Amino acid sequence: METAGVRFVGDEMLVWSDLDGDHGPGPARGAALEPFLAAARGRTLVAGPHAAELLDVLQEVTVLVRGVKDAELLAGREGRTVLCGSPATLSAEGTFDTIIALAGLEVLDTAETDGLTWAQILAMLKNALEPGGVLVVGVENPLGVHRLAAPRSRRTDAEWTPVPDETRPVNPDAIREAVGAVGRVYSVYPGLEAPELILDEKDQSGVAESGLARAFPGTDDMTADPAELAIESLRCGIGPVLAPAWIVVAARDEESLPDITCGPQRAVSGPTLERRLVHAAARQDLPVLRALLADWQSGENAGVPADQIISGLDGVLSPLAAPGDPGRALRALAVRLLRGSLPHPWPAVTGADDLTRTLAGMAGRDIDPASGAVPAGGEIGPAYGAGSALGDTSLASGAGSRSGDLDVSELRRLPFAELVADRERLTRELAEARAQAAFFEAELTAREADLRGAQRMVELLSGKGPARAGQAFVGGVRAARRVLRRRG
Repeated sequence: METAGVRFVGDEMLVWSDLDGDHGPGPARGAALEPFLAAARGRTLVAGPHAAELLDVLQEVTVLVRGVKDAELLAGREGRTVLCGSPATLSAEGTFDTIIALAGLEVLDTAETDGLTWAQILAMLKNALEPGGVLVVGVENPLGVHRLAAPRSRRTDAEWTPVPDETRPVNPDAIREAVGAVGRVYSVYPGLEAPELILDEKDQSGVAESGLARAFPGTDDMTADPAELAIESLRCGIGPVLAPAWIVVAARDEESLPDITCGPQRAVSGPTLERRLVHAAARQDLPVLRALLADWQSGENAGVPADQIISGLDGVLSPLAAPGDPGRALRALAVRLLRGSLPHPWPAVTGADDLTRTLAGMAGRDIDPASGAVPAGGEIGPAYGAGSALGDTSLASGAGSRSGDLDVSELRRLPFAELVADRERLTRELAEARAQAAFFEAELTAREADLRGAQRMVELLSGKGPARAGQAFVGGVRAARRVLRRRG
């Protein structure tokens, strides 16, 4: 059956839509996915919900969706063939040189089938692939940093399978084994729906860390900051294992694999400046810390956040973002030091603003400690520049634009785990303050008791015979002096 440019292949869902996002995560979208579609060659099938702007990258394409609404929405474009239904009947459509399913394989099954497993859907796609073709598949990680950092969520309408699919691979090695061909696995952040960063699994550079710092939009509904977990996992060599999702590009041999360029393309090596600063602070190496701060804040990179600067082995600083305001960049570092798991050499600071002024002093910048602002003609202003990466992060987290002096809310709101840690810290400080108050109260009570005892002793001694005789003698002397004065 064919209606309005849509060919129904069986088991289609009449009143379902994946593109509207009302029943699940929504379609795969975003500029980060475009290189994978641009690498398509020959007759191409795009299976699953993909945003229309992604499909526009391809001149000739066959699209498979399960909802009739989505099929009708995507139809009518020249060079685009729209199939609606289950992948079980793909063999009747002939073979394809490239098959792309960036939204995953679970979204290809329909409610009209008996329940296809991940492995069964993969086998159907491989049967529809030319022997020398290329297969591109997105796979969500059930134990990625996005899961570790998020509270338990409710099931969506699209998750009608009551138990997890045990045939779905759960790590990069299992994905390679499942596709049964030569494959490259890419790590996707923060997820398949709208990835911001896609890394080659071998990329563990400081540039990758810098990208991860900007890949996660916010932490309002998180128990921990997923960006910090992702960066630490990358440093520990398990970044690909804990990535939120993967994209595998598989072919028969290495020569058939397309050359896909994604992720940061800056050809600089070395750790981020923030990493060096945090480690120097943890070692309490103040000379090195002072030198790093002075080098950073004395040059043209003063307004670039420290996590967006690569510190080369030769000491050269390579910025990865446009500079903003130096004061806000210093404050972002102060927040990182206070919220991080490593110690720092300023345990007596009262907050981010206090530590910001300390860091500014070490860097040779002048901040008015009374107001937290820069003196007239000073160097630290109130807001980031428009092109600042950290400014973009604050907007993405829903904080909006900020103005004023340094006393502003955090650029990334505290996730639940850090709120609990802050509560425990405040509880300890309150307990210490109460203990001090109780000690001082006990000391004051004891001294008041000693004073009352001394007063009673004075009163007691003043009532004895010698004391009364002394008082009478003094009184007589005073009376004699008054008489002599009157006569004189």
